[in-house]
Amino acid sequence: MPPMRAPVAQLALAWPLAKRDILARYRGSAGGLGWALVAPLLMVAVYALVFQGVFKAKWAGDAGGGFGYALRLFAGLIVFTSVAEVATRATRLMQDNANLVKRVVFPLELLCLSLVLQVAVHTLLHSGVLALLMVAAGEGPRWSWLGLPLAVAWAIVLQLTLALLCASLGCYLRDLQHLVPVLMSGLLFLSPVFYPSSAAPEALRWVLAANPLTAPIELARAAWFGSPFDASVAWAQAPLLVLLWLASRWLFRRLRPGFADLV
Repeated sequence: MPPMRAPVAQLALAWPLAKRDILARYRGSAGGLGWALVAPLLMVAVYALVFQGVFKAKWAGDAGGGFGYALRLFAGLIVFTSVAEVATRATRLMQDNANLVKRVVFPLELLCLSLVLQVAVHTLLHSGVLALLMVAAGEGPRWSWLGLPLAVAWAIVLQLTLALLCASLGCYLRDLQHLVPVLMSGLLFLSPVFYPSSAAPEALRWVLAANPLTAPIELARAAWFGSPFDASVAWAQAPLLVLLWLASRWLFRRLRPGFADLV
C-alpha cells in the first residue's frame, strides 16, 4: 500500500469502531449526544464561578470580564479533557475489547486510533460551541483561527502516544486504570488551563515546561484568541513528543503478543 494511502486506510477501518462506541455510549439516553455538550459547559461554569467569582482570577490582557475568562478557560479545558479522556480510557482499552484482541489477525493499533477518533468527535462539538460563543461575544472570527489545525494535530499526536502507551502497559499493570485518573486530576492544576503560563510563579515554570500538555493548550489558546505564544516551549517539547510517540509504538508492538493471554 502506498505510504500516503496507509493513514487513510487506517482511518477508514478505525472509524466504524469509533462510531459503534459513540452510539453505544449514548444509546437509551434522552439527551443523546447532547450530553457531550452539557457536561463540559457545566464544568466550565462551575470552574469560572469559583476561580473568577470567588478568587477573582483575571486573564492578562482580557477586557471581557468573567465571560472572557470563561472562554479562555473553556479553550484550555477542551484540550486537557480530550487528552485526559484518552489516557484514562486507554488503560482498559484491551480488556474492554477482549473479543477483538483474541483475534490475532486484527490490527490492535486500530483500537487506539478508534479511541482518539471517538474523543475527536466530542472535541469538534466543543470547539464548535466555543466558536459560537466567541462570535456572540464579539471575539471572532479571527485570522489566528487558521492556526487551529496545528494545535489539533499536536493534541492528536499526544493522544495517540498516550493511547498506545497506556493501552500496552494497562494489560500488564492493572493498577494504571486507578492511577491514571488520579494523575490527570492533579495535572489539571499543573497545566495552563486556569491561568496562562506567563502568570505562573517561578517555582511552577519548570513544571509547565516539562508538562506535555503546556504546548498544545497554549498553542490552541493563542490560535483562538490571537494571544502571544511562547515558541520556546514548543521547540523544546516537539522533538520529545516525536521520540515518545516512536517509543510508544515500539512498546505497543513489543508487548502486543501477550495481550490475548492477559485480557
